[in-house]
Amino acid sequence: MNVLAIECSCQRASVAVLSDGTVAESWEFESPRGRGAELFTHLESALRGTLPLDIVVVGTGPGGYNGLRMSIAAAWGIARARGIRLAGISSLLGYEEREYFILGDARAGQLFFAHVANGIFLRPPELFLPQKAISLLTPGIPVIATSVLNDLPGAQVAAPCAAILGRRNFVEGLPEPLYLKPPHITMPATR
Repeated sequence: MNVLAIECSCQRASVAVLSDGTVAESWEFESPRGRGAELFTHLESALRGTLPLDIVVVGTGPGGYNGLRMSIAAAWGIARARGIRLAGISSLLGYEEREYFILGDARAGQLFFAHVANGIFLRPPELFLPQKAISLLTPGIPVIATSVLNDLPGAQVAAPCAAILGRRNFVEGLPEPLYLKPPHITMPATR
């Protein structure tokens, strides 16, 4: 099976093409606050490749609003235009380690926290105050942060990887972003 995988939930994004689980091509690039127009340059390169694609897999977060919406829309458009399957998978499963804790800044003084082993959630993503999240860590299990966290200076900072997501067990169908809290929207003043 030939997979196009897209991951844009963090400041560092990636695109990969896999053939039967082996990476044929991959690209990593900066995508600050999801405003990485560079995504489309790499998608263009991926789509020019010689492998006929069977499915597009996209990371669904949690993560930056702009990056998630942009990558999911691009994945949907590619799948629709090419008449191929589409799937989404949580971005937090995009790490190579066998078992790990993953944390990230959820803003407003909160962290998202999950525990992953063998590509599945032992504890799905939840929001916590930093002290509570830290109390859930177990010594000896790697701690990964999606960005620098002042409360966890020893955490390995790393972005999820599209190539790893493309090898995981994903669910086919229209992907939806994984939001852990409602978006902050300022309502217009009424007249």
